[in-house]
Amino acid sequence: MFGRLAESNAMAQIMYGLALRHGWGIPPDPPLAINYLSRAASNSAAVESAALSSGMKRGGAAKGELVLAIYELANSFRHGWGVDKDPVAARSYYETAANLGDTDAMNEVARCYEEGFGGKKNRVSFIIPPFIGTPKLNTLD
Repeated sequence: MFGRLAESNAMAQIMYGLALRHGWGIPPDPPLAINYLSRAASNSAAVESAALSSGMKRGGAAKGELVLAIYELANSFRHGWGVDKDPVAARSYYETAANLGDTDAMNEVARCYEEGFGGKKNRVSFIIPPFIGTPKLNTLD
């Protein structure tokens, strides 16, 4: 079903990509899964760009799909599912998804900093990741 819907629907593209990646109910085809996850990210980004261009401050209806597609592409690069393992790309995709508010991606970014996956170890960034910003102290004045 997702295969038929995946021609025009970003969420169906994500679900079909995941089914292809893991062989859920269909023969696994990880390289084709990357294609569908990439299409989902691209299509969702186009919807979000149009929403922001029209004056919406927080984007449109496809932000969830965009973030999920980016997060799943990061997982593919981390584990080598359908692509060669690429720790730098995985970390970059995780950081992008984290900057868009995905809490799972935030955890993965912290893990990357803690383990030095895709870049240097950085315990400060692990504790206070750059996407969160500078902490502010609450004072009782």
